[in-house]
Amino acid sequence: MIGRWKRRGNHLATAKLAVRQHRPWYILMGVTLLSAAVLAGIGVLLFHYGEYEGRRDPNAILAVQGASREASRLMQELADTRQKLVAADQQLRLELATRETLSRQLQQLQADNGGLRERVGFYESLLTKTDRAPALAIEVFRVESLSPGHYRLSAILLQGQSSQEAFKGELEFRLTTERNGKRETVVWPQPREPFTVSRFTRLERETNLPVDVALKQVELRIYAAGENRTRLTRVYDVKG
Repeated sequence: MIGRWKRRGNHLATAKLAVRQHRPWYILMGVTLLSAAVLAGIGVLLFHYGEYEGRRDPNAILAVQGASREASRLMQELADTRQKLVAADQQLRLELATRETLSRQLQQLQADNGGLRERVGFYESLLTKTDRAPALAIEVFRVESLSPGHYRLSAILLQGQSSQEAFKGELEFRLTTERNGKRETVVWPQPREPFTVSRFTRLERETNLPVDVALKQVELRIYAAGENRTRLTRVYDVKG
């Protein structure tokens, strides 16, 4: 660089010339990277030194051991809690199953109790029958739904005391069913089923219908053996 010219008397003089040396950029970059690497190495050494000193420090070792024991304790508590939750879930399932079983048993006992009351009433009525009672009567007739499409039909036939001989007859059921709003009557069984009554007898039959068929009404018909004229009839309207 040429400095400013100065006039000194009759002479010209120049300022002192300053010369600076420029280094290439890649050298500067290399120096910078080297410095950073040195600083990083020093940091790593300091970290390992601090870790080593921490291991030698009794207080640090005790702190690490205490933290390890606390973690083990918490893990054990977590395992115990999980076991307790599993046991409580199993106990709850068992109690629910027991409650459901007891509920079904209670319903069955109530149904059996109703049947026993019905039988007691029947026997009481049987004891009060006189010689003027009819030769044959349908004392009880009912229809029970056991499961979808599965029904039990039961009847008690009573013979009057004035009758000396057993009554020999035949029975049939007329089932009124409904499917898709359309009703149909089915005669069952075919041919009619024979039976004998001496004082009294209990008739019980079960029938199965398709699940999509609803039983609406059942008519019990009693015939004398070999006759086509109906002796007795009883109708039962199925609810539901």
